[in-house]
Amino acid sequence: MKIAERYDIAAPIYDRTAWVLSLGGIDKLHPALVAGLDLSGKTVADLGCGTGLAFPALIDAVGPAGRVIGLDNNASILAKAEKRVVANGWGNVELVVDDIATTPLLGDVDVVFSCIAMSCVPDPSQKLAELLANLKPGTSVRIIDALPRTSGFGYPAINGYNFLKSFIVGSHYKKLEPFERVFREQLSDVVVDSVHGGMYTRLTGVKGE
Repeated sequence: MKIAERYDIAAPIYDRTAWVLSLGGIDKLHPALVAGLDLSGKTVADLGCGTGLAFPALIDAVGPAGRVIGLDNNASILAKAEKRVVANGWGNVELVVDDIATTPLLGDVDVVFSCIAMSCVPDPSQKLAELLANLKPGTSVRIIDALPRTSGFGYPAINGYNFLKSFIVGSHYKKLEPFERVFREQLSDVVVDSVHGGMYTRLTGVKGE
């Protein structure tokens, strides 16, 4: 079964499934997505936004003068995001059905976010390279995903769980190994740390001139 078909089926239970498979981490990842960044009044893109679970954190961070662009390639999932936007009266959110790596909107944004989404893209490290190449100089990037780890407390167990989870959601865990290298090669001021007990890696950087 293709990933798109899996997410069509999963759309009604997407939010609950995300919480369970992240071992409750989804509630911690979205605050971690914006922590330490000055986003007031900025235009930010949430790539692979799913049902908009990160929108509250992003909207609080950008404020009323800012704008959030939620992008996902699955129309069924994005329809749930639209219901969330309408229910909350978020007038500064735009939703787009498009591919993460090829969207032309990236030239108009100040900050690009992605939370547990790049791993679901075929050849994620290659797509990351394409994505970063499309950004205008000065664009900030922050990505949180389940990258394979080589050190740290309990890393074999964390790798094992994330590998098992990749079979459930249809992600491409093994192809994430070059991800950090690509990130460092194309961005400057790179900071890499971990969140949710080391289960996820957070990468932050800026597109150079």
